[in-house]
Order: sequence, then C-alpha cells, then structure tokens
Amino acid sequence: MADDSRIPVFRRTRLVAARDIDLLGHVNNVVWIRFLVELAEAHAAALGLDFHATRALGGIWIVRRHDVLYHANVSLGATIHETTWVSSMRGALSLRHGRFECEAGALLVEATTEWAYVDAATLRPRRIPAALRERFDPVEAAGGALALSRMPAASGGSARRARR
Repeated sequence: MADDSRIPVFRRTRLVAARDIDLLGHVNNVVWIRFLVELAEAHAAALGLDFHATRALGGIWIVRRHDVLYHANVSLGATIHETTWVSSMRGALSLRHGRFECEAGALLVEATTEWAYVDAATLRPRRIPAALRERFDPVEAAGGALALSRMPAASGGSARRARR
C-alpha cells in the first residue's frame, strides 16, 4: 500500500450485456446485486486494496446486508453510469452506497450495503485497520443520501479529492 491516493467517490460506466437480461427483457434484480459487488470491488482495486491486498493485511470483506431500491430498469445494450462511495467505517462495519443511472441521467437503482471486515482465517469480525479507513476516505452523507452536487466531477472513471 505504498500509493496513498484516495478516491472517495468512484465512478464508471457499464454496458448491459445479454447475460444481465432476464425473461422480462430487462436487467434482473439479482444482477443489480452483482453490479453492486463488482462496483465495490472495482473501487477497492482502484485504491490498490483488491481482495488479495486486503487478505495480505489479515482480513477480508463480506456482505452483511444489502438494501436496494429499484426505480426503473434498462434493457440489453443500455449504458449505465455507476457511482459508489463509503459513508462510514466504524469498528468492523462499513456502509457503502451505490447509485446507477441511465445515460440520460435518470435514477435506476440506489442501494446501501453494509460490509463487515472479518479475520481472513477465522471469519470473526475484526476492527477495520486505520490504513484501510484512511484510503477509502469515507464521505459523510446527509440523511443517507450523498449530495452529488458537492462532489468533484468525474474524470477518467473516478472523482478524486485532495488529501487533507
């Protein structure tokens, strides 16, 4: 973890593929959960904290709970704009938010995921190390919703905030 860059809000785009579509012709609800996990993994990897790097620190992340609110759906070939950020890290728990919008900017899905940091060998809860908390640089959210208007604009797939 020599690189001390931070990406408090991570953004990327995704093209909806055939494997994401269900019999109703749109993104399946279970697939949105997969999108959430993949987005969290991409954010961590962008920070140099992928599964292997985190395991080398002695811990791993596991999902404790997802809370998903579906607003609208999209079909095959649609472009989705994905945004994620961590709003808190306390003890062994982390609260991560996800937001998915269509190309026109309409909200499709918003979600929160409670992640637990556990010992890699025993799977027992473990306090999140300061080095991890600092790298994720939690973004405080008002009322559980991120004020995206005050966040830096996306560039190159992510938004960066200067180190304090």
